[in-house]
Amino acid sequence: MFKTDKDSLEKISFMLDERDLANYRSILEKFRTSKLLNVSEDEYNSVVDGLNEIANLKLNGKIYGFHVDDTWVRRGGNYGEGVELYLRQGNILGPFFTTGSRDSLYSSESAVHFLKENHKSTIYTGNIQSEFLGLPLVCDEDDPVSHTILDGEDIEVFESSGIKVVRLEYLL
Repeated sequence: MFKTDKDSLEKISFMLDERDLANYRSILEKFRTSKLLNVSEDEYNSVVDGLNEIANLKLNGKIYGFHVDDTWVRRGGNYGEGVELYLRQGNILGPFFTTGSRDSLYSSESAVHFLKENHKSTIYTGNIQSEFLGLPLVCDEDDPVSHTILDGEDIEVFESSGIKVVRLEYLL
């Protein structure tokens, strides 16, 4: 497919942007699940590892935003939907703009204000399959919290306020 040595991956990282990487990974996964790839599993894994390394080079330190639906917040009488922002630090997402409790959630307007205060103008979002860099799609079986791609309303709030939202077909 492509060379996965360090120098080649660095060259590829300059040729492709984040959306290119996500789309390429998505296509590879679709071909794999449809049994249409003509490369060995080892070659496939090598390419996926290479894409992950490139993503780590390009996306380390970037902000990811997700729509949150929290049944505990809703049960407490508050609006149970909001947004959370996470900072990519290598292969984990660390809290960047989260409430730290399950009593309430931040609105997209509050997130925009926080991003502007911190001189951030771009965030990334996408669909979490089961987990992404330590952030689960759903946690807490009794009172589920789900993290999903930012919805249209959230994206409109961000973009109308000058925050670019990059929707990745496949989270890397």
